[in-house]
Amino acid sequence: MQNSSGALDQSFIENQPWRDWISITKPGILASNLFCAFAGYGLASRLQFDDLALIFIMFGTTFVVASASMLNNFLDRVRDLKMERTRDRPLPSGRLRPRNVLIVGILTGFVGMATLYIFVNPLSAVLGFIGLFFYVVIYTAWLKPTSTWSTSIGGISGSMPPMIGYCGFSNELEPGAWLLFLFLFLWQPPHFWSLGILKKEEYRAAGYPLLPVIKGVSRTKIQMLPYVVSLFFINYLLFDYNYVGVGYLTISSILLIVWFIACLQGLFTKNEARWASSNFRLSLYFLVLSLLTMLFEIALF
Repeated sequence: MQNSSGALDQSFIENQPWRDWISITKPGILASNLFCAFAGYGLASRLQFDDLALIFIMFGTTFVVASASMLNNFLDRVRDLKMERTRDRPLPSGRLRPRNVLIVGILTGFVGMATLYIFVNPLSAVLGFIGLFFYVVIYTAWLKPTSTWSTSIGGISGSMPPMIGYCGFSNELEPGAWLLFLFLFLWQPPHFWSLGILKKEEYRAAGYPLLPVIKGVSRTKIQMLPYVVSLFFINYLLFDYNYVGVGYLTISSILLIVWFIACLQGLFTKNEARWASSNFRLSLYFLVLSLLTMLFEIALF
């Protein structure tokens, strides 16, 4: 809340537990986005770090992603009450005040983009703004409650951190930045749809028209396949443009084959919940191990 002078009320400082403020930044998602931003910077710089520039890139990205998560929590607070997985979050449970979260979310986003603009370069700030806008306005406010396209189009926001990291060093949209964008953009739908299958009844109860809810689980599993297959081509292009070597191409492709086989098995499984949970974790392993292999290979050669 604000008092007549426009300042945040004292309860903002005294009464709100910090663990709730941390939780609405979605620390797991924040950490994964920062890792992707670091990988983007590592690919562009070939691990020849300018420590100060990297610090500002990570600081600015942290604030932009945290802002997006806080504003997402603000907009989702009513529907979150209808889902067992989310009803105990700080906003739907009443532990945090919506107006305070809205104000802090906006200020945090401003600090993040200003940091990128002033201390990194204007291009990285533009990319940060695009990611924030797509996640809050296009995904959360518009598509998530209205369309099955929310996951695919919303993936644009999750593809910005590696581009911010890459362009924070390069200051231009080179092919490497676009390939990282496509890598994350294609990875996100099959990753999130696994969670959507696992929690489809909760999403149905909350009124979210997620693909498994509207089109069914079988259709969702089939739709995962072209995204996973397309990642083979992105891996090859990263190799063909000399951004990665044979080591990355081999290891990441093996991981991708394992994930693709798991997706195929999903078409015939009798235990959808166990398969969806396993496939969700497998998609994370693929992302993390692929990017780690990329960085490790760069460090060696």
